[in-house]
Amino acid sequence: MKMTAAKVESQGNGVVRVSGDLTFATVLKLRPLLLEQLRSSGSQCTLDLSGVERVDSSALSLWLVCQRQALKQGQQLKLSAVPDDFAAIADLVGLDEELTRAA
Repeated sequence: MKMTAAKVESQGNGVVRVSGDLTFATVLKLRPLLLEQLRSSGSQCTLDLSGVERVDSSALSLWLVCQRQALKQGQQLKLSAVPDDFAAIADLVGLDEELTRAA
């Protein structure tokens, strides 16, 4: 199975698009880039996950790191186009309600 490199791109108006695979192999490299985008997004930010192809539990961990940073800087963080696999992992670990509030 070929891995697709993860990317983070600002779409303007507080929207940050994440694309590619969010797996253990990509999340560590993506994390500082994503956190920098969050820092520069203002009081509200939406993570657009419509370009995400594959996820594992590392994707959920990345989202929780982003949530923690957003809380620390008083930012409202939302998710859009949440992949089904991401939602299933959140449900499995009991974070489905938290995910629903963010979407």
